[in-house]
Amino acid sequence: MNWTIIIIVAVLAIALIVFLVTRDQKDEKEIEEEIDNDFTGPEHKKEHIEIEEMH
Repeated sequence: MNWTIIIIVAVLAIALIVFLVTRDQKDEKEIEEEIDNDFTGPEHKKEHIEIEEMH
């Protein structure tokens, strides 16, 4: 009886770890895509600097 409880808890713990790792990888990929899309690049910085120098 004790072995069945231990095996069930171990399987559930492994399933939880697998779920959390895959979810973390998915979230990390989404965050990287969001950061890449928000980055405007050095051209935007040049325009910003030129505008500041005019004032």
